Amino acid sequence: MNREEKKLETKNRILDAAMCLFAEQGFEATTVAQITEAAGVAKGTFFNYFKTKEDVRGKLDKLVAIDELINLKDKPGPYAPRFLALVKTLGDSMAVNHSMLLLSIQGMLANNQNIEESKEGFCFVIDSLVPIFEKGQQTGEFTTTIPALTMAHIATQIYLGVMLNWVMGITKDSFGDQLLLSFQVFFEGILKK
Repeated sequence: MNREEKKLETKNRILDAAMCLFAEQGFEATTVAQITEAAGVAKGTFFNYFKTKEDVRGKLDKLVAIDELINLKDKPGPYAPRFLALVKTLGDSMAVNHSMLLLSIQGMLANNQNIEESKEGFCFVIDSLVPIFEKGQQTGEFTTTIPALTMAHIATQIYLGVMLNWVMGITKDSFGDQLLLSFQVFFEGILKK
């Protein structure tokens, strides 16, 4: 196992341990010490990968959302209502802690390594969205005048923009409501009339 594979394996052990502990005893009751013990790593190792326990929860929320996106492409259409329900649920769950979202944005932009990781993550999301938009085009739900890849890029830009606006306090609506409204407008533009 090379160095990068070992780092990824360590990060995944921490995430797996945290997910189990959060499910067992709840987020608030779980400590970083418990996570590191369950993962079999030193406390310092934890902080090499995550700034805070909230950072871990943010990463887990994103992984759950990505899993939901991947599963969405295997379901029959219509896709717009399913997608809208997913972004509303994701937004509501992530908005529980305003500080966590702010930390997530700061973490994405903290240094070149984080930017590259974030870029890879969003590229993966885009790659996961393309088949959904393609299937929607094939079934006649979405317009074919806009390429599925362009739709996926715009959807990702909407998500990032809404997250930034919400964290900055530009809007008073909940994060889930803002995502829902923004994606409703997006789908109005791509639904086949």
